[in-house]
Amino acid sequence: MPSDARCSIGLRALCAVLLFLAITAVAHGDQKESGHNVRLAREIWLDESRQRHVNVRIALPPRGKPRDEAAAMPVVLFSAPQGFRWGGHVDGYEPLAEMLLKRGVVMVMVFHYDLLEQMGANERFADIYPGIRTGARNDAPVDRFEDCLFVLDRLSRTNAEKRDAWPALDLTKLAVVGHSSGTLTALHMSGLPVRDRDGKAFAVHRDPRVKAFVVYSYPFEYSAPSRADVKQVSAVAGLHVAGTEDHPDYRNSAFRYVDGAPQYWLVAKGDHSVGMFGSEALILQVTGDFIDAYLNGNAAARGRLNATVLASHKPALKQFLEKPASIWPRLDQRDFAAWARESLPWAKSLHARAIAWQRSRDRPAK
Repeated sequence: MPSDARCSIGLRALCAVLLFLAITAVAHGDQKESGHNVRLAREIWLDESRQRHVNVRIALPPRGKPRDEAAAMPVVLFSAPQGFRWGGHVDGYEPLAEMLLKRGVVMVMVFHYDLLEQMGANERFADIYPGIRTGARNDAPVDRFEDCLFVLDRLSRTNAEKRDAWPALDLTKLAVVGHSSGTLTALHMSGLPVRDRDGKAFAVHRDPRVKAFVVYSYPFEYSAPSRADVKQVSAVAGLHVAGTEDHPDYRNSAFRYVDGAPQYWLVAKGDHSVGMFGSEALILQVTGDFIDAYLNGNAAARGRLNATVLASHKPALKQFLEKPASIWPRLDQRDFAAWARESLPWAKSLHARAIAWQRSRDRPAK
């Protein structure tokens, strides 16, 4: 048998085993101790109304800590990249969860099933994820957004049940975090209009419980949401992170367009998987201080969010900027281009052609 075929069969079998174990965790409360500082609860929840499964991983304090209602813990909702397999079925985000737990924050990782997830040759979704339901819509932006609403509702019910070995959750203080395609889901939870695959507005969600957002590797400007849509994320503090090898100058449109709350821009050594190539300590510190400042109200953490303090992380640190809240928009040359693109009919057509050309040019290189 060719090595590629053996590899494909082996990967399929591995994914099936992982999924079986995850589904079993729902019935048996499977939890993994990670060192001494974090306990990962892995569950697959079914949203009955949509007939759609959502894969979640909750970072909990070690066993033995009493549930203290007076010390209810704020929650970070993390939206992973496309699909469960490519979006992190291994514990790639565990250091982030552990760091946040040390700061008194529970991180809930949401892994979204997607029929359009990349598959290998001769692979089918049903073979990789036996028994998993994806609902009738199969429209990724809308499905992912509704996944997060469902998870928050489920967390609220679980919190009321006072489940054994779970801490009390303070669901009045939320932050949303996303990586890659998860960045849009995080912003959808922060006021960015949710648009379906045809570009029609599905919902605009503004939740006063959401105090902050963090986005790692936001989309390129030419394929990102419009300037007008992003400007609707007006009153939520944001941290925007990009890797040095991931064309950061073209991933900062959300940082530039959100004006109604403080915004921070961090460029760290790395590529699309920011933090994987020597900048993990920097990203964990900045993310932790940002969440501590805007979710926990920690003034000392807020003071550490400046380039002078972070200079000790060089060469991992390439750029750090702070943009205070303002009622006045800050314009640059690309802002004018965005305005023209959205306001002039002929500019929209020219922009569409430019995107088509860009994608056709990039396609052979993949």
